[in-house]
Amino acid sequence: MVLLVLLGCGADSCYQLCATTAQALEPCFAEWGATWEDFDAATRVAWGDRCRAQWEEQRVQMELRQVDVASAACTEASDEVRRLSCDELRALYFDP
Repeated sequence: MVLLVLLGCGADSCYQLCATTAQALEPCFAEWGATWEDFDAATRVAWGDRCRAQWEEQRVQMELRQVDVASAACTEASDEVRRLSCDELRALYFDP
């Protein structure tokens, strides 16, 4: 039973978006002169943990149909994040 719960969490598309975003951001840091501390985290893992915690806070407040819509949006966003350049990522996170 515990294994099924763990597998279910790992398959969450919004959890995957957190991981995908962290993986996309980190290679850009040298170009930007940035660190995870600029994202209020000590490490990539800490940033991912916070991202997943924020998603959990939102998810528990949603109805099931809303979770389904959000999960589909997270899947689409993960695909898009993989295609973004460092300049595009910087515009999302740093530029007003």
